[in-house]
Amino acid sequence: MQAFYDSKPPYLEAVGNGSYVYRFNIEEVVPELTDENAGEEKVSQWKCEEVTVWKPVTSDKVIEAVIRAKYTASAEIALVNKFNAYQQGLDVDASVVSEYTEYLSFVAEVKRTVRKDLGEERSAPETPAALAPRQSDIVRLLALTVNTMSLSDEDALSVKSIYPEWASLVGKTVKKDEKMQCDGKLWKVLQEHTVQEQWKPGTGTESLYTEIVESAAGTEDDPIPYDNNMELEQGKYYSQDGEVYLCTRDTEIPVYNPLKDLVGIYVELVQ
Repeated sequence: MQAFYDSKPPYLEAVGNGSYVYRFNIEEVVPELTDENAGEEKVSQWKCEEVTVWKPVTSDKVIEAVIRAKYTASAEIALVNKFNAYQQGLDVDASVVSEYTEYLSFVAEVKRTVRKDLGEERSAPETPAALAPRQSDIVRLLALTVNTMSLSDEDALSVKSIYPEWASLVGKTVKKDEKMQCDGKLWKVLQEHTVQEQWKPGTGTESLYTEIVESAAGTEDDPIPYDNNMELEQGKYYSQDGEVYLCTRDTEIPVYNPLKDLVGIYVELVQ
């Protein structure tokens, strides 16, 4: 509940009936000068949010009260269940990842603020190692959120290992330009679709996925490695099986045929 005071209120105050008021997000509000009050003295107020806690007052009880002011117990459980369902590959919108991350950040900030206000702030050396983020959790979070980042294909390739495996996306909808791993390679989605087990990136799915490969200049001295799933661009050089080819006509879509089979159609062998 939001409240206003003429002077800065204390963080914690006994009401007298066995309950206490805990105040947080305390800030001074200074009224703006307008033509109507230009000659008046500016009198500031203090704005805050407050919750009621019954004695005995502990930091855990205060933390719980602040969290409940924003998330009801049922809303909190529903969010956790929704996030777990997404992790298990059920049909849940990916926006739950950012929603859940926001919830975790809010809870962490509430704990830090309450303990500081109640004089229980913990210094870094006293923080139990068990409370530190686990590497496996960080990796999992990166895999869930990496496709929301704006990374170039080259940058994405340099951190290929944090992208989700294609098999984990079966049954889910993927959007254009999202990336994933499959068979040790990094792939990019060409059109939005629902991932099907029989539509694995590679031969036969050129309209759905294209492989992201190491960048090259595309010159005769620095040809682009071709791996049977790539759009060819006129004027650029490509290499496969120790041979170099010059593209003579844009394919406009990814092709999967070996370059030797495309001679006279899209490429010519460089002698």
